[in-house]
Amino acid sequence: MKNFLEKDLELIGVTGVEDKLQKDVKTSLELLRSAGIKIWMLTGDKVETARCVAVSSKLVARGQYVHTIAKIKRKEAALDSLQSLSNNLSAALLIDGESLALMLAHHSQEFVSIAARLPAVIACRVSPIQKAEVANLIKNFSGKRICCIGDGGNDVSMIQAADVGVGIVGKEGKQASLAADFSVMQFRYLTKLLVWHGRNSYKRSAKLAQFVIHRGVIVSVCQVMFSIAGRFEPNALYRVSCPSQLT
Repeated sequence: MKNFLEKDLELIGVTGVEDKLQKDVKTSLELLRSAGIKIWMLTGDKVETARCVAVSSKLVARGQYVHTIAKIKRKEAALDSLQSLSNNLSAALLIDGESLALMLAHHSQEFVSIAARLPAVIACRVSPIQKAEVANLIKNFSGKRICCIGDGGNDVSMIQAADVGVGIVGKEGKQASLAADFSVMQFRYLTKLLVWHGRNSYKRSAKLAQFVIHRGVIVSVCQVMFSIAGRFEPNALYRVSCPSQLT
């Protein structure tokens, strides 16, 4: 076979393929993390690609230790890897789909209790069903609202499992956008959706709840005082009159 291999070649040029990030992805992730939002990355790419994307998007800081859990086939080994990770909660976690399936099947509570305290979690080689399982696991464990963002058809199950689903209209089609609660054109618009419009919606809902409670208290107190003044006669302070039907 060696006689048929090419050798003594002179390298003229090298080409590469890069999956570029969208505009302002780094600043958007930094803003969301500064707002106290925990960010998990679930992707179907291989381990090396997921690690590079996490570093380039600043989800994982340069120089930060990344604890990698990959190709684990025994539940005892999965538990040992979790115990070693619990001693270094400042590290980021990178786990593949095979090991994640073992964690979810045998050590789901131990896994989510440790992973929820880490600054970043990257899951690679995961299936659409595993994405939905991780979303439900985080929601049930934390008891908080979760938001899932995706741009492809393999993210539909995860988006539907979340409390708030956001679909990004991209080159992979509109499946995620049609299945989501909100649709954006680029990832950077997510910051305005969550930090600005989300906060305003929360404030409006809080004001409406306070208005309903105070209105109910005022109406009830007035009716009670009127009943006391009228010696509890069967008379109503408020009367609802319907307009006569036009003929």
